[in-house]
Parts: sequence; C-alpha cells; structure tokens
Amino acid sequence: MIKCWPGVIFCVLLCGLVPRHVQASPRQPDEAALLAEIFPSGCHFSGHFSQQKTIQGVPVPLSSTGDFYYSCDLGLVWHTQTPFNEAILYVNSSNNFRADADGALTPLTGTTRYIMSNIFVRLLKGDTGYFIDEFAISPGEQSGRVTLRPESEYIRKGLDTIMVSKTTDQDKGVSLNIEVIDATGQHTNVVISEVEQYTVNGKRAAYEQCESLYSDTTWCQVLRSPSRY
Repeated sequence: MIKCWPGVIFCVLLCGLVPRHVQASPRQPDEAALLAEIFPSGCHFSGHFSQQKTIQGVPVPLSSTGDFYYSCDLGLVWHTQTPFNEAILYVNSSNNFRADADGALTPLTGTTRYIMSNIFVRLLKGDTGYFIDEFAISPGEQSGRVTLRPESEYIRKGLDTIMVSKTTDQDKGVSLNIEVIDATGQHTNVVISEVEQYTVNGKRAAYEQCESLYSDTTWCQVLRSPSRY
C-alpha cells in the first residue's frame, strides 16, 4: 500500500535516529491545540445522539437515536432508543457489554468493541496523548473541523478518516459532530447534542448521577461492579 523512493527511505532512516521527544516536539503543540478545540471540556456529562450509517447496497442510511452518560471514573452508557432498545456498557478495555431490551447482557466483541475502546471512548475522555501518537491531526476543510487520519498501517486497514467538529449555541448548548469513514468508504455520522455536564467527585458520586438517569435498569451497577456480571 505504501510506495517508497530511495530519498524517502533515507529520510525515514535519518529521522529514526532522532530521539522520539525531539521528533514530536515541533508538531505536538499544534495538534494538542486542535484536539482541545473538539474534546469535551468536562469529565462527567450526558446527552443525546443521532447516528446515520451508509452501507453499500442499501439505498437509504441506517439511522438510530438515543441518549448516553459518560464518566471518566465510571464508564459509558450508550443507550439506543430507536429503531430498537439496547445499550452498550463500556467500563474499560476488558469489560464491555451489550444489554438488550430485556436486560440480558452479552460481552461486547469484535469491531464494535475495538471502536468503542480505542476510538470513541478515548474521544469522550479527551485522550490527547493517544490521538497524537496514533493519528495525523490537521484542520479540516470546513472551519472548526478537525481531521484525524491513522498513521499505522494496522489501523488504516479498518479506518480511513475521522472528522470532528464542536459547536456551541446559546440555546442548544454544545454539539459534537463525528464523521467516520472506514477503509471501504462507508460513512458513519454521529451527532451528540443537548450535552449536560455534572460536577461530581469520585466513583460513588458518578454512580449516583448515573442512577438518577437510568434508575430502572442495572446498567449503572454493571459499570460500578463489572466482575459481578
């Protein structure tokens, strides 16, 4: 997939002799500033989302809507309301579940688990170091948009581009638009809106906030004590 010329190879070898911190220092401040523009400003927040995914051979995009709660201390509840009722519960890279409408839990595996743990949750968390290390980050073609392209060949096998923009409206508050293009050219667009931030301190307070949103489910209990499930 990658074509190399002798001069390019020489430059790569030369750059390989430079210590990592020296190579990274010229670009990190710019990339960190771009990421700061799109990352959430808090560590505990909830909101609503809408998602559209285009699939080759399907005449209309697949759409879904729902709500979510994210806490740096507790994890993520990603609750789809339409066209069906289910939730993805993300605790950490080892504990992820899918909860169906009846409350039954199944471990999250495969591509969905990878995207949630390595891309989406890191984006909500504001993991600057990860994205600087793994992606080339640049201003998008549209004002206020940031483009992230994976640098490793392994990630490029499944992912081509992520484009993120954040807007703030006096009435509607903060909205985050995330567009993902995979290696096959399929588009997935997620819009996060009606974001409400919370001031909580510690895992217990994060759990209590989660319970206030999803009191009729066991989802918050799963996040607090995943080993029990």
